[in-house]
Amino acid sequence: MPVGKEFRLVRGEGRKPMPPGEDREGAALADLSPSPQAALTALKLIPGGKEIIKEVPGLEDFIAWVPTAYFSVCSKSGNAHFLDIWDADHFDGFTDMQECVDDCRAWFSADGYAGWGSGQTKTGRVNCYFSAPTEGDYLCTAALQSYPTGSSSQVECLIDSFSFGLLPFTGTIYQPHPCFLSAGGHHFRIRQKSGAFFFLSLTVWKV
Repeated sequence: MPVGKEFRLVRGEGRKPMPPGEDREGAALADLSPSPQAALTALKLIPGGKEIIKEVPGLEDFIAWVPTAYFSVCSKSGNAHFLDIWDADHFDGFTDMQECVDDCRAWFSADGYAGWGSGQTKTGRVNCYFSAPTEGDYLCTAALQSYPTGSSSQVECLIDSFSFGLLPFTGTIYQPHPCFLSAGGHHFRIRQKSGAFFFLSLTVWKV
């Protein structure tokens, strides 16, 4: 395919050497897959969580939860069908594609890195499509990690078109999202709003 005729080649210049920039801080280690007990503990600590547990008695008995779907960058299991990742960021030697696959996580940058050519956008998206085998109550637990781990990030999580609202977090979180689902396919979505973060996993249980 030839280059369009409207393009004209010119001779570029780079007369000022560019420094390599700041050191690239490594990502902190984190468990990718939370246990049911960890998800229940997190649910009890969130405002509104105890009221939902009263409405859905099955949430209290985490031993009886049935694994339904699991998503991470490097694996899927159960009724997990498709993991779609949009506008993830590749930073060589830190979160390049091989590093992300090796560590089973994807990074979404935000502010900073303009000297390396970053557009400093906040358009990261994750879509986890899974099947609910039967109608009933489910718990979708998103494992996320802000970067750097001491900084704050914010995302919006949705089940299909229902938004759980803005979720601010710092460090590693295992955020449960209780929902009533019909039998069949559903999308759990994560939308970047501010700050940089890693998507670690999504775990879905029938409760």
